[in-house]
Amino acid sequence: MAADVDDALRPPPGNPRFPLLDAMRGVAALTIVITHASGVSAFNADNWLGHFTARLNFGVCIFFLLSGFLLYRPFVAARREGRPPIATLRFWRRRTLRIVPAYWVALTLLSIFPGLIGFHEHWWRFYTFTQIYWAQTTTQGLGPAWTLCLEVSFYLLLPFIAMGMSRLRPSVRGEIAILLGVAIAVLFLRWAIQEWAAPFSGWRVLHNTLLSYFDWFAYGMILAIVSVATHGRESESRSLTLIVRRPWVPWAAAAAVFAFVCLALGLYRGFLATYTQWNFFGEHVGYALTAALLLLPAIFGDWAGGWPRRLLAASWMGWLGLVSYGVFLWHSPIMLYLNDHGAQTWLPFGFPSLLLCTLAITVPIAALSYYFVEKPALRFKDPRSKRPASRPADRADSAPPAVEQLAER
Repeated sequence: MAADVDDALRPPPGNPRFPLLDAMRGVAALTIVITHASGVSAFNADNWLGHFTARLNFGVCIFFLLSGFLLYRPFVAARREGRPPIATLRFWRRRTLRIVPAYWVALTLLSIFPGLIGFHEHWWRFYTFTQIYWAQTTTQGLGPAWTLCLEVSFYLLLPFIAMGMSRLRPSVRGEIAILLGVAIAVLFLRWAIQEWAAPFSGWRVLHNTLLSYFDWFAYGMILAIVSVATHGRESESRSLTLIVRRPWVPWAAAAAVFAFVCLALGLYRGFLATYTQWNFFGEHVGYALTAALLLLPAIFGDWAGGWPRRLLAASWMGWLGLVSYGVFLWHSPIMLYLNDHGAQTWLPFGFPSLLLCTLAITVPIAALSYYFVEKPALRFKDPRSKRPASRPADRADSAPPAVEQLAER
């Protein structure tokens, strides 16, 4: 285990890190690149395997659950352990330094070359994370960045949710029940918008806002509550025994749920999906369940072994997670430019050729983004006088030691 951790990689002071979640960020980024490459190359529509590649956009759900878990857990831990609450302005500063510098650099450079749709007409919407509130700009600029707008909305809201919970002081089960109630309300809202709002209308724009996706964050928040309640004694919890001892079981369940979503819901395999109420609702819930099951072995008993954890502990997986934000930011414009210049023919087979060429260019750029933009900015996320002294392990109060810890998103 690392004796010292770079300032840029530390969680909030006094909180443990979850090293296997670094790899899950890499998995999420890779699934998004794959689904975009398979869509651009028409692999989704032309190949039977497109049933699966078209649904790999569930990587967005992994990112949202990760944010809900990692960002809410310090608030819950502080409240349950009687520590001072996390300062709202400090929390916002950390999130700003994590998200904004790399995004603004990518947005600016990619608007110059190869160019971004709608950027010059609506540049201020993209720099302020507000493009999702107009139907015509939702996926313009950096196309995948519409999800960043939801992340920013969540960052702004989360401290107030934490304040409300501090006043209510619910039990563990009570807090979970509150969040489940909110998640159910969000699902009903999604159902109502799909049922009654005309396509491309102002009301339908709500589908692209936090109002329609908060439940995905809420499931991560629920995992955070359970994590705090069982921290250091996961192996003693009857409800977590199976996850701790046999991590392949939740992964097998995730594969089964994902296969059901891909094959049983009759989902359209193009970029502009045609939904019914049934498959629209089923896809959303199925993605959440798949993502949660995949995260369980990395959250509970990450020290307990098993091949899923060994895979996530691989150094290359951790490094991919480290630079995953840059992969997410840069891949789409690069992919479209390469496709316009014949990248599907550069290597055998169209979809693999486009995918590999995109990754070959995007991953090095993502590494440059991390080491020269993200990491320097993140050094300032905690005041120097408040930074914790180095110690042998970040989980000094935990149960068995975890694998080597890598980075916080």
